[in-house]
Amino acid sequence: MMDYPIPSNELERLEALHQLGILYSGPTPEFDAVVDMAAAIFEAPIALISFMDKEIQWFKARTGLEDDRTCRDAAFCNYTILTNEVLVVDDATQDERFRDNPFVTGEPHIRSYVGIPISLDGKTNIGTLCVLDTKPGKTTEAKISLLMKLGNVVVGLTRAHTIAIEAKISERNSRQRGKLLSQVERISKIGAWSLDTERLVTEWSPQVFAIHELDGTEPPSLDGAISFYPEYERERLSASVIACIEQGISYEIECDFITAKGNKRRVRSIGEIEYGDDGTKFLIGVIKDITEQHAQKQQLWCAAHMDSLTGIANRLSFHEEVNRSINPASSEDDQLALLMIDLDNFKDINDTLGHLAGDEVLRQVARRIEQASPPNAFCARLGGDEFAVLLKTSADTHLAEELAINLISAINIPIIFEQHEIRVGASIGIASDFSRTASANDLFLKSDLALYHVKQNGRGKAKAYEPAITNAFEDKRRSVLLVMSAIADERLEPHYQPIIDLKTRELRGVEALARIRNSDGTISGPADFWHALNEPQCANEIDKVMLDLALRDFGRWKRLGLDIDFVSVNASSSCIQSDAYVDQILKGLAENHLSPRNLKIEIVESVFLGNASADVSSVLQRLSAEGIRIALDDFGTGFASLSHLRDYPIDCIKIDKSFVMGLGQDDSNTAIVHALIALGRSMNLDVIAEGIETQGQLDFVSALGSHFGQGYLFSKPIQATALAQYAADFVLPQKLQANVSAK
Repeated sequence: MMDYPIPSNELERLEALHQLGILYSGPTPEFDAVVDMAAAIFEAPIALISFMDKEIQWFKARTGLEDDRTCRDAAFCNYTILTNEVLVVDDATQDERFRDNPFVTGEPHIRSYVGIPISLDGKTNIGTLCVLDTKPGKTTEAKISLLMKLGNVVVGLTRAHTIAIEAKISERNSRQRGKLLSQVERISKIGAWSLDTERLVTEWSPQVFAIHELDGTEPPSLDGAISFYPEYERERLSASVIACIEQGISYEIECDFITAKGNKRRVRSIGEIEYGDDGTKFLIGVIKDITEQHAQKQQLWCAAHMDSLTGIANRLSFHEEVNRSINPASSEDDQLALLMIDLDNFKDINDTLGHLAGDEVLRQVARRIEQASPPNAFCARLGGDEFAVLLKTSADTHLAEELAINLISAINIPIIFEQHEIRVGASIGIASDFSRTASANDLFLKSDLALYHVKQNGRGKAKAYEPAITNAFEDKRRSVLLVMSAIADERLEPHYQPIIDLKTRELRGVEALARIRNSDGTISGPADFWHALNEPQCANEIDKVMLDLALRDFGRWKRLGLDIDFVSVNASSSCIQSDAYVDQILKGLAENHLSPRNLKIEIVESVFLGNASADVSSVLQRLSAEGIRIALDDFGTGFASLSHLRDYPIDCIKIDKSFVMGLGQDDSNTAIVHALIALGRSMNLDVIAEGIETQGQLDFVSALGSHFGQGYLFSKPIQATALAQYAADFVLPQKLQANVSAK
């Protein structure tokens, strides 16, 4: 607890306060009007009428605070009631009395304070009228003067609260209070009214007429007053008025409101029952024009919950809706389906046509998603090019899958922007909660996994989550973890498979193949981490490590006098798009004193597909210009195209082992291999036959004219330290030697 000063007449002060009977009484419009006016005069967020009890600071009226009381030990007003002077604190953080106050160091972070004491006898200060701001600043004499006038109003209102004091109020003070209250009404846009519940006669203050934009002094009937509210508000308002009259239940309600001139407003209406001296029941209350505050509140809400670019809900709003919808009390026949939507190749639109075009695409896509979705769906833009739809449907329908198909079709329709026809696609992951037991995180995770699955398998489709997707994701995660851990621990190493010149019977090169040495000494091959090879970032790291190690080993072999022409290194699509990879190659060749002809880069034809083909072409051209040879791996499978041999600087083709393994068993395989070898030779390309495992396969490819051979018949991949011995002991299989000699 904080120490605080106590007035010398504390006991008398507390006795006077308690005699008033005002402590912990209900709210009254007049007091509320005073704090609203004080806040408006000082343009401050907080204004209070407080009474200082023994341990509690209680607020008779307040604006800008939720609670109606605080512990007295932290109250600024402890200092205000010590004297009859105005207390002004320009910056609480610089005032030793308040700089450690919890309301300064914490919420609401008070920085400045202006307060005047409230006293009924001029000696005993029972409370204060004060304004507080979250910004430091100096006030003016004019504002202090107005605050003091409002203090007089508070004094009058306090006296009026008790019958004993009310008799002492003079006519002059009554007129003064009425004048000040009229000012309060005008500034705060608050009007007071009353209704005789027996005669149904109403009385309005001038500000009530002003709020209604009505001329004259004769108020309308009760039904006429209610007619100013739109029909959709009347039932709620009428029910509140009737409950107040018949049951004495006070009400406070906010409604839309139409003035006599047809202007739409937002008002807050408060009503309660009061009895006259003769027992007449009156419904009294106030009406306040809160149009500006409501508009500001709506703007703040929209800023927090709506996407400013597309006009649909944003990520925060979508998460709130998902959490609201996951409700065990909902119908058991309903299920939730979350559709996660990602636009395909959206980045290319921004890169080629600019962000204005990208923004228009996002707006059009948002409209199409809303138009294609059923009325009970909740649509949102989560950020970037990612959208989502929350759907409530029956468990025995496929509405989510059907909606996903419709969304893809709608998004695929070309968008016209400044004479450009823009095409964008979409991939969608779907997660459903049939049991209504899943959490929001479960739905988001499963839809993300389903979306990831689509993006990894061709894009432009929709996929509903199934447990196998999680299994595949976990397999991939384990593969990536295995590889990244091996790289960090320097356990990723190249094993080399010899490449034999089938004409000269000599070892001519090796291909570096990634292997992982496990902690127990065993070796893991690509079958143990093939998922990681399909992950661009992970494949990129593997490529860079393998390149450095292969060039280091080849440099060591050359220094040992090993007669090998080249080492082949595989490059993934992510590496072969980057000039940084070329820089790494040239740096590695220089550091190991190697010629560019000592290195061969192997790529597969899928690197030529997609929007990055221009980058691939640029990198390959640069490699070729430096004298580094390019080999097209697995030629004849997948995306094989003769145009790739024409359009890119390819020096070598490698015939996939699936064709070599079928030689002598399938005439089609033999014809294909013969055609591929003939094609390579006619274009002056080296031809390497992969996967040679038998003497028969070796005889076939040799007879068909392949330049080089590679496979288990010659050697499995071996460690770098074993290659020198292998080269020394290498003997070409006997039958091939005879074939070569005969030629």
